[in-house]
Amino acid sequence: MKAVWKNAPVAVREVRTEIRPARILAYTTVMTIMDRLHQKGFLTRQLQGRTHMYSPAIAYGEVRDNAVKTLINSFFDGSETGLVEFLNGVSTPSVSSTTEFSEPSNMDETLL
Repeated sequence: MKAVWKNAPVAVREVRTEIRPARILAYTTVMTIMDRLHQKGFLTRQLQGRTHMYSPAIAYGEVRDNAVKTLINSFFDGSETGLVEFLNGVSTPSVSSTTEFSEPSNMDETLL
């Protein structure tokens, strides 16, 4: 989505190059993902010649705002003040902060 927001309207080939410049992904993989994003309503597409050109159907700011709201609800019990205090380094004890994880090696580090 970042590649589409940055360069809209954009073709699959351009997105493919933008997201992995060092290691090119398969064209069909990127095309499939973009088609699914189109089917779900995140992208619009228009046929120009033999190429589909994609544009965002949802604004970056809207996605960002929803992500921040989800973060606040998930980690700060819906408190925007809690997020601001965390960002400012103010530590307030809570039920979720008392839970400690075991050794990090027990976790799938690719998800961190």
